[in-house]
Amino acid sequence: MIAIAAIGVLAFLAGLVVLHAGRPGAGAARPHSSADWPHSSAARNAHAVEAPKWYGFVPALLLVVAAVAIMLWVLSSGGRWVWGESIGDWQSDTRTTAFTAVMVALGIIGLVTAVVFTVVQAAGRPVAKPLAEAGPGGAETPAAPTPSGLRLLGLLLLAVAFLLMCWIALPRADQYALMLQLVYPASLGVALVLLFDKASRTWGARGGAETAREWLLCDALVFVLFLAFLNLRGEHKPEAYGGTFWDLLNVALFFVVFWLIDRKASRFRFLAGYAYFVVLPILLLIWRAVLGIAAPGELSWWSSIWPFFILAVVFCGLEIAALSAPAASGRQAFPIVKDALFVALYAILLIVAASAGGHG
Repeated sequence: MIAIAAIGVLAFLAGLVVLHAGRPGAGAARPHSSADWPHSSAARNAHAVEAPKWYGFVPALLLVVAAVAIMLWVLSSGGRWVWGESIGDWQSDTRTTAFTAVMVALGIIGLVTAVVFTVVQAAGRPVAKPLAEAGPGGAETPAAPTPSGLRLLGLLLLAVAFLLMCWIALPRADQYALMLQLVYPASLGVALVLLFDKASRTWGARGGAETAREWLLCDALVFVLFLAFLNLRGEHKPEAYGGTFWDLLNVALFFVVFWLIDRKASRFRFLAGYAYFVVLPILLLIWRAVLGIAAPGELSWWSSIWPFFILAVVFCGLEIAALSAPAASGRQAFPIVKDALFVALYAILLIVAASAGGHG
């Protein structure tokens, strides 16, 4: 419940940041007389408030997905794996069952609403200057770029088909082999190609400070994807493997967040990166519970997932505070120092967890 509350607060704050960014600046004043007020369409568009971009809501969407995943995990694990201790059988109490059902329903409603709103915003995004291509007879016809929402839905359809194939036709051992020998290696290969593509670019409209931030977070994202593969490889019971959905969700979130940070120009793309690091420990907790992996009894708190979760929540809050600052766009030193400190602290926690024999 504490994790769900934290995720809900962060999702609410992320939404506030997006709405705050869409407001007119404080220095923009309305003309005093009606004669001074421009009447042309260009002038009206210049004074109009730009609607929030659809990708600004992605961090909140990721957090809602995490909340729904937590509730599904609670239902499947019977109330185990909460801070390393059992909270009892939640199904034995009627009030607890009703409360869980309400929370799951609210989470599903919120997730569906967020997905629909994001897709609608993406599909309705205008294109400034569409490219022209040669049509029949040599005449040039304006190209119609595919909306980002439609592209995301196409990938989502493939992911759903993959999950249905695994759940209907494949035994658990084959699902494990498919994830270990195909999905994760292919994802790691694509991630390395994306990094080399990023390194080979000599052009771009972004400054050196933003590029440095992108490299810090993109390298960290690829490294934790390596750790996820090693974590799956360390599972020695393929016949009991049941984490196909959670592993595929992790891979999908990785590519979405990497694409936002690397390819988009929104200020909220770094917030999406921190939101992913908030969701990642929860996904690992659910993955362990689904596979029935018991935490070692002598495992210290610093070797568990909670230091990683708290660290990501703190820096996610700092990123939200930085975005909410009036002069956030003009400050470059603080974001770089903050990202470098986050990566350094995350690496220290990984070293501590590895030395203690934990999975981080």
